[in-house]
Amino acid sequence: MNFTEDITVRIPGLSREYTFYHISDAHVAYARPEDSDEAKAFAAKQTERWNQAQIAPIDAFTQFVDAVAKEDVPPDAVLMAGDCIDYTSAGNAAFMCELLPKQKTQYIYAWGNHEGGSYTERIPDGRAYYPLLSPVMGGTPDFHVHDFGEFLVVAVDDADKNITDAQTEQMKAVIKDGRPILLLLHIPLRTPANEEKIMRVWGTSFMLGTDDDNASARAFTALVKSPDSHVAAIFAGHIHFSHAGEFAPGRMQYVSAPLFDRFVRRVRVMGT
Repeated sequence: MNFTEDITVRIPGLSREYTFYHISDAHVAYARPEDSDEAKAFAAKQTERWNQAQIAPIDAFTQFVDAVAKEDVPPDAVLMAGDCIDYTSAGNAAFMCELLPKQKTQYIYAWGNHEGGSYTERIPDGRAYYPLLSPVMGGTPDFHVHDFGEFLVVAVDDADKNITDAQTEQMKAVIKDGRPILLLLHIPLRTPANEEKIMRVWGTSFMLGTDDDNASARAFTALVKSPDSHVAAIFAGHIHFSHAGEFAPGRMQYVSAPLFDRFVRRVRVMGT
């Protein structure tokens, strides 16, 4: 496996070292043989759009999965920070729901805005598409918790910056557990450092923690940043370039560049 970055997250008191791979924004566009000519043409169009590293996004993704499967010592899990499909369709959902459960390595998949229907059948609330990908998102795409014994990995759908009251209450309940948390999002939290580059690249600030967030999103952001939250690190995607910086004093947020550009971050989690 070729890694673009290697980083270390320190959590006091761990009994061993853990390894995770962090990816996002694969933008897989897949049409099944039985799909319509229109669906196949759209998948081909989107594949060409994201073919920015001389490889089709679906090939970049399957090659990554194959490489993980062949490792003598696989990671404890792969953290997928959303937009791993390019748009919601029966074909794209079937691709993920058939491929990921066959893997020996655990894939922890956070919902992104492209999972919520970008380009196709745009609807007011992308959560209507939850049933399609629920099998590979812990059965509850809005909020799922994965227990690694000494710490938790929590995946939250923040794809439209529309955190619900229920998600905030779930986060409070998980924090009460007391164990350290690795938080997996799609949209990163706003920080002065990443906002500067996002404004240069995109011309608008679309991160979690800006003035146009709903009340519950603001409460969620404040909760995560609180020193009592036990959130040791955040892993996100969405902005199509890599970034690392503090989201709170002494605590880091890591944003992945796209997998279609072959970006893979290896994360070592170890004691202090």
